[in-house]
Amino acid sequence: MHVENNPDFKTIWQLAHDWAGEKPDQTDPNAISPKLRLYIDRLIRGIGSKEISARWKGHRIFIDESFLTFVFDLRHFIKFYIWVMFNKFSKDYLDNLYVKRNEVIIWCDRVALLEPPPCWSHKKLAAIDYVNSESVDPDDENNGWYHKITERRRQRVVCIELAKQLWELNPNLSYEEMQNHSIMQQFGYSSTFSSKSFKNLVRSVASVSAQSPGAPAKSKE
Repeated sequence: MHVENNPDFKTIWQLAHDWAGEKPDQTDPNAISPKLRLYIDRLIRGIGSKEISARWKGHRIFIDESFLTFVFDLRHFIKFYIWVMFNKFSKDYLDNLYVKRNEVIIWCDRVALLEPPPCWSHKKLAAIDYVNSESVDPDDENNGWYHKITERRRQRVVCIELAKQLWELNPNLSYEEMQNHSIMQQFGYSSTFSSKSFKNLVRSVASVSAQSPGAPAKSKE
């Protein structure tokens, strides 16, 4: 059974609305209530601190602290970073990010010290079947090939994916601004590559604006 049809899973968007006593189909994503924002924040931070696991369209994310997980979950790291730092979110993203019933109930009881969401409040911890709930997770991937990747290639892959996600967020960034972006600096990619090497590396994922002839070195904020 897929998570979309499994009563043991709900999206962050669904669960936060239930918790806040609001209707998902009546919410303007650009004007959410403080109460709804609070519950979204609690769930996002619970996932980010790995107190609750999460699944993106059924596939588990943030499985461990490995470099491989970082590469494949880079998009999610950026989404979480943007929420925590700038309090910005995508309704579509939150409506495809799932959490598991038993983990949320346990988290509410033992970590967050909160009453669980009303839709799951009548469930008892004693009735949670850990084995069955884990059996539906499609997480058993063979990652042995990861060890064959050179360190240089890992850096290039992560840099390209990071640039791709940042350009999706702000297509007006120039190559220079992308290389000097605070997130690029945070992960060390601003100094890893020369300007020419960086431009050649990320050219395939650059925005139309960045690739345009005569594009300005600095974009307007």
